[in-house]
Amino acid sequence: MAISSLYPRKTMRNRQRFMADRLDYDQKAEKTIGGDLVSSYMCLPESAAEEFETSKKLYFLTTGRRQDPAHDILMYRIIQSFKPGEITPEEANRLGYELAMKFTKGQHQFVVSTHVDKAHIHTHIEFNSTNLNCDGKFQNVKDSAFILRQLNDDLCRVHGYSVIENPKPSAKKQREMAAAQYGSSHKEQLRRAIDRVLPDIRDYEDFFTKMRDEGYEIKEGKGLSFRAPGWDRFTRSDKLGSDYTREALRERYAVRRGPSAGAKKPFQQDGRKVNLLIDIQAKMAAGKGAGYEHCAKIFNLKEAAKTLNFLVDNGLTDYDELTAQAAQAGTRFDTASRRVKRLEARMAQVAQLKTHIINYSKTQDVYAAYKKSQHKKKFRAEHEAEIAQHEAAKKAFDALGGKPIPKVAQLSQEYAELLAEKQQEYEEYRAARQDMIAYQTAKQNVDRILGLTPEEQAQNREQKPER
Repeated sequence: MAISSLYPRKTMRNRQRFMADRLDYDQKAEKTIGGDLVSSYMCLPESAAEEFETSKKLYFLTTGRRQDPAHDILMYRIIQSFKPGEITPEEANRLGYELAMKFTKGQHQFVVSTHVDKAHIHTHIEFNSTNLNCDGKFQNVKDSAFILRQLNDDLCRVHGYSVIENPKPSAKKQREMAAAQYGSSHKEQLRRAIDRVLPDIRDYEDFFTKMRDEGYEIKEGKGLSFRAPGWDRFTRSDKLGSDYTREALRERYAVRRGPSAGAKKPFQQDGRKVNLLIDIQAKMAAGKGAGYEHCAKIFNLKEAAKTLNFLVDNGLTDYDELTAQAAQAGTRFDTASRRVKRLEARMAQVAQLKTHIINYSKTQDVYAAYKKSQHKKKFRAEHEAEIAQHEAAKKAFDALGGKPIPKVAQLSQEYAELLAEKQQEYEEYRAARQDMIAYQTAKQNVDRILGLTPEEQAQNREQKPER
C-alpha cells in the first residue's frame, strides 16, 4: 500500500540554513545508499538550498512582496510510503519523482530522496514553494492533500502497487475535489482568470473592468468576491491563496505597473535594470535536464547561487554597476592599505631608532675602549657585535640631519600613539578587504557564469542603451 502526506515548511531562523538542514537530512548517505537514491528537478541536490533561496530573493525583486517569516512557507515536504517488500528502492525513487512532477505541474524545483533505513521504503520529496518564474508561490488550498492522495493512488495503480481504499466522500465533495485536481474547479478557474488579466491592467478599477469582461460579477465587502455565470455562490479571492487576497492583488498590479502605481519596489525595473540578474538566472537554468550536469561541471552552481544572492542583497542589477562597485571596493582597499602601511613604516622607524639609542648607550664604554686600543683589530674581533651596534646607531643619528636625538620615552609615546591609530585604521582595512574580495569575486563569477571575455565586456558597455 502506498501512502502520501503533505507538510508545509517554515521557520523563524535563517531560512537558507533551515532549508539546507532539511535537505541534508533527506540526502544522508546512510539513508539513500550513498546518495544513489536522490534525484532532482531544475536544481542540483547539493545546491538545492542555495537555489531555493535565490528564487525567493528573485520573487521579492519581481513582485516586491515579502511575507512575515512566521507565515512564510519556504518549501513543502511530501512523504510517500510503501508496503514492505512491495517495491524496489530505485522504483520508489522514480515513482516519487513522477508524483512530484505531476503534483507541482513542473512549475517548482524539487529534490526526491528515497530512504531504506526503515522496514518500509519511503520517499521524502522537498519542493520549493516559489515557482520557477519567481513570480508566484504554490497555493496550498484545503483540497491539496486530497489531490496529492488521488495522484499518488492513480500512479500506484498504473504501476501495479497497492493503495489504501478509503471510504469515498460525498458525491458533491468528490466532484469538487476531482474538478480541482483537473483544473476545472471554480477556484482554479478564478485563479486563472485573475492571473490572465492582471499583467495588463492600469489600476485597481481597470482590474474590475477586465474581470467583468471575463464574465465575472464582483462584490466587495470584508473581502473581494467573484461569481461567474452558472455559479450558485460568490467565491472569495482570499480563499484562493495568499497571492489572491485584496491586499496581495493591489501589490501585484502595482509592482507590474511600476512606481507610478504607488508600489514600493526594491529596484527599478526599466532599461538594463535587473537584466544582469535575469541573465544569470537564465544561464543557471539553461539546459537543466539533459545538459544540466554538464553545465554544473563547467561552473559550480552552488557558487553561482551565492553570487546571485550577493547581487540581490546589494541591489546590483546592472553589469556596469557591478563593475563600478568592484572597482570602488578595490580603491577603498588600496587607500586603507596605504594608510596602514604608512603607519607600519613609521612604527618600524620609531622602533629601530629606539633600539639604536638603547644600543648606543649600552655599547658606549666598549666603543670608547676600542678607540683607545693599540690593537684595534684584535679588540674588534673580541667585541664585534657591540662595536657593530654602536656604529649602526651613530649612522642612524647622522641620518637625522642634525636634528636632536629624541628621548626613549618620547619614542615610546609616539609608538603607542601610532599603534592605537593603526588599530583604528585596521578595522577599516579589514572591512575594505572583505568588501573588495566579495565584490571582485562576484564580478569574476559573473564573468564566468555569463562567459564574458574582456572583449565582450567592452562590447556590452558600448551597446548599453542611454537612460
